[in-house]
Amino acid sequence: MSGLRCTQAPIKSFEADRNTIKYRCPAAAYGLECQGRERCHQAGGVTPGEYGRIVRISLNDHDRRIFVPTPHGSPSWHRGYHRRSALERINNRIDNSFGFERHFIRGLAKMQTRVSLALAVMMAMALGHANDGRPGQMRSLVQPIPATG
Repeated sequence: MSGLRCTQAPIKSFEADRNTIKYRCPAAAYGLECQGRERCHQAGGVTPGEYGRIVRISLNDHDRRIFVPTPHGSPSWHRGYHRRSALERINNRIDNSFGFERHFIRGLAKMQTRVSLALAVMMAMALGHANDGRPGQMRSLVQPIPATG
């Protein structure tokens, strides 16, 4: 697909019977003229046709975090993404903002204490923002509290 110089994104779909993600040539899918069409067809060993070149990526042979049955950015991916719960966002904040993704803590008791402290800090910051009349910053960890005086 490197020979394509199209402005449209490739058409993706999941083929359950083959366990592959199928990418279709965007020029053929959208009825566009592609300057690299001949080069693309020669590189892939396919014959030119109206349907265009098809590339299949096997999900068995590649990293499942990158190539998933629901392609990133597709309408079905967005529907699933919007169904995430608030708890997932809190877990993400604990992992990334408070540094628990890469830690050197050993022992369950120590880890439970540190995570409990992180949650207490999050709650205290939210309460402080709410009490000071800044409900829009209740979930913010990065916006500074305005100086008073």
